[in-house]
Amino acid sequence: MADNGPAVHQSVVSKVAAILRAFRFNGALTVTEIARVTDLPLSTAHRLVVELADRQMLGRGDDGRYGLTWGVARHGTGWLSGIRVTAGPTVDDLSSVTARDVRLGVLDEHRVRYVEKTYGARPLSAAATLPAHATALGQVLLAYSRSDVVRRVVASGLRRYTSATVTTAARLDHVLRTVRVRGVAVVSGELTPDHVAVAAPVFDDSGEIAAALEARLHDVETELPIVVPSLTIAARSLSRDLMDGRAVDIGKALGPVARVVPLGRAGRPTASRG
Repeated sequence: MADNGPAVHQSVVSKVAAILRAFRFNGALTVTEIARVTDLPLSTAHRLVVELADRQMLGRGDDGRYGLTWGVARHGTGWLSGIRVTAGPTVDDLSSVTARDVRLGVLDEHRVRYVEKTYGARPLSAAATLPAHATALGQVLLAYSRSDVVRRVVASGLRRYTSATVTTAARLDHVLRTVRVRGVAVVSGELTPDHVAVAAPVFDDSGEIAAALEARLHDVETELPIVVPSLTIAARSLSRDLMDGRAVDIGKALGPVARVVPLGRAGRPTASRG
């Protein structure tokens, strides 16, 4: 019996590893689909999937499909490091085109892990985190995430940072619905009184939300019509090219779209034709 223990243990580990690998290229899956992809008996797949969900390594959506939790799918695999390498040129280009600070972020449990490109000569910053519910990055990521991901963020507490911060589940639900309709998230004074930003979603090759791109603003009314086209082009380009590791020249992609020149003394941008 002693000789069989390690073999049995390895067999279970191999089955679990096969289930986790199944999500790498298949997005959300039902138990039946997991069994088919992994070539496991349906009863075995069901038992292991339920246990993985109990341990919060898998999450179950309202449609009955399972997916990797963000801690496993993103942070646990060093995914931000990978996307940082792939998206770095695009982030740099977007900052140059818009003359704005640009952030690239992914969900990490209840917060957003991000890197930032400050406008000018500075390179991408080291990774840091922000609250998901009070930032444009986080609101975009939550808007296109599974409902169980949103519920966990709500359960962790919606801390009030300013009088404008979203602090209730009902209000957050309304905000996320609005983001899905508009295709971008706009926040003003929700994290700090002077924090204004707009963010757009980046999707992976399975159609799942992968990351978000955010540009800092100074004046929503005057800057949104100019910055949003550049931002959405960058996000859509990354959605197409992220998994292939191809960088995107946003300057060329913009064509005749107006570019933003550095802020003047009044703090407002002026537009010039590229």
